Amino acid sequence: MSNRFYDAGAAGYDQIFGFASREFVPTLLRLARLAPGHRVLDVATGTGIAAEAASGVVGPMGFVIAADISVPMLDQARKRLSRLPNVSFAVENGQALTFPDANFDTVLCSMGLMMFPRSREGAVGIPSCSEERRPSCRFR
Repeated sequence: MSNRFYDAGAAGYDQIFGFASREFVPTLLRLARLAPGHRVLDVATGTGIAAEAASGVVGPMGFVIAADISVPMLDQARKRLSRLPNVSFAVENGQALTFPDANFDTVLCSMGLMMFPRSREGAVGIPSCSEERRPSCRFR
């Protein structure tokens, strides 16, 4: 799908998908086993619902990067999260991330993974978190 689809829907995203996202984000974070001090990347953050919750768990000693390919989605996330000192924002393509290897303890992707193209083997690649690069990194 083109960025135009996400860009056009950014302002109304929370009205349509916000309830569902808020319902399953606690389970996502529990399964990710976030802890204070963790370094978290939220890929396809959208309006930042998961990033907001993650920031509370990792606390002031941790950080969350809310990344999305859609600038209007990130603008909505900035509105939600601008008061949080442990959150930063990045315009990133989830399948061509520019972060250094082994930079995160956990990579989250709450509602965006289903939009990523799959390989012939059916895998979806998220580069910045692999057990080979950082044995403790988890992708959820």
